[in-house]
Amino acid sequence: MLSRMASILRAFDRGAEELTATEVSRRTGLPASTCHRIMRSLAEEGVLEIGEGHRYHVGLWLWEVAAHAPRSGGMQQAALPFMQDLMDITGHPVHLAVREGSQAVFIERMSHWRARNSRPYIGSHYPLHLTSVGLMLLAHAPTEVQEDYLTGRLEQRTPLTVTSPQELRRMLASIRSRGFAVSDRQVVMDAISVAAPIRDTHGQVIAALSVNTPLGSLKEQTMAHAVQTTALAITRSMALNVQMNR
Repeated sequence: MLSRMASILRAFDRGAEELTATEVSRRTGLPASTCHRIMRSLAEEGVLEIGEGHRYHVGLWLWEVAAHAPRSGGMQQAALPFMQDLMDITGHPVHLAVREGSQAVFIERMSHWRARNSRPYIGSHYPLHLTSVGLMLLAHAPTEVQEDYLTGRLEQRTPLTVTSPQELRRMLASIRSRGFAVSDRQVVMDAISVAAPIRDTHGQVIAALSVNTPLGSLKEQTMAHAVQTTALAITRSMALNVQMNR
């Protein structure tokens, strides 16, 4: 039973935010009746939630539990005040993401009420090459992870999405050199995002911070400076917390 529940939950870990029981059945290979039964039980417990058209999505309760994971919990706590400052300065949504395999997972978000319904949501998954946070995380992933990713299928969301492995390699090298990543109309045609790295006490990139804006609302360099400054402040705050807890 537990393994089947895990298989069902993993179906939402492939860039699909909302799925019907039939779609989950196709993704997992489990019988449709089994998926219907287990997903109803998970919805009753708040692990999944049911939206329009009997489409399920991961429930808030599960994300609240995940927020207590050692990998993300302390980082989110350290990041939130700085994310608030960055949102106030830029006037645009701010996101925090980590890498899970070939996906960028958004674990925290700060936005004004007018932008509350805009994507990505907390818990959203995107292929690494699409978003600025994903590009930053991919640029600092182990070499074998990068090569495996670049030799796989590269999804195209807009006419401007970069899907050439050679071009992406050049982009990743530039990201490591400049210290920030840009996703310019890679996901939707009317938005741009800029990301900077958050590092652990060993200097390893463990997360990425981004600000997302409508196209043309802020200059790229202005966004980059603001995001880099904020990401560095989060990195230093986390390092200070580690020292104080020793």
